[in-house]
Amino acid sequence: MLLLDGFMHAVAGLNMTMSEFFLTIGHFEAGNLHTFGEKLKDLINVQDMDGLKGLIIQKPRTNEKRIFNIKIKCAIRELSGQNLLTDADSQFIDKYLTDHEEWTAFDIDVFGMCLEALDTELVYQLGKQLTKKDKFRILPYNAYIVKRTLVNVYVYMILHGRFIYADEFEKELDSLLKSTDTEEKIAVHIFKKVLKYRQEKNPELLPEIDQDLQNLKNLGAFGLARMIDIFLTNYK
Repeated sequence: MLLLDGFMHAVAGLNMTMSEFFLTIGHFEAGNLHTFGEKLKDLINVQDMDGLKGLIIQKPRTNEKRIFNIKIKCAIRELSGQNLLTDADSQFIDKYLTDHEEWTAFDIDVFGMCLEALDTELVYQLGKQLTKKDKFRILPYNAYIVKRTLVNVYVYMILHGRFIYADEFEKELDSLLKSTDTEEKIAVHIFKKVLKYRQEKNPELLPEIDQDLQNLKNLGAFGLARMIDIFLTNYK
């Protein structure tokens, strides 16, 4: 049995917060914010704008609640084009991410979900730093979060017209993604064509992209197809 300080040191060695550890082992009930987080994911999957707005916490009193609100606003911005983010939101999330030299899995998730609140150059710098953090690839769940986040950064760069940056992240993903990372590989496959279309303005690529989306629907991946279609509509 470990003493408390030894236990806390062991959890820190896993690059996890105490909350992440207890939620991961599955023997402790999730707190309110974790419950809200699950609701957030469900509402994003069905693109429920009213539901998302209803999750926004009025007068958030903790950093965690402020972060949660920013996640919601970023999701609304991505899915509907409506921008509820304030300068204070952007400054807060910028400071939060840059003040933490050692990120946990929670921090990586915050970064991946709050890209719309950040300056493009900062997204690039933080994304490049993330590709160099090999220790995140030791634990399977952390590795999954890193891959998902880097795909988000890749898509973000394409949608915001930063094609040179997108090329850099594409190379990282080509070496990082495995055959089992099905959803991530599909997203990269489609957005490679989106990148080429936006660079070359070649209309012949549009039917290919539309066919890829239809193929996803035929395979039952309606959520992913809708999400990609919404991104392409909101970031023309």
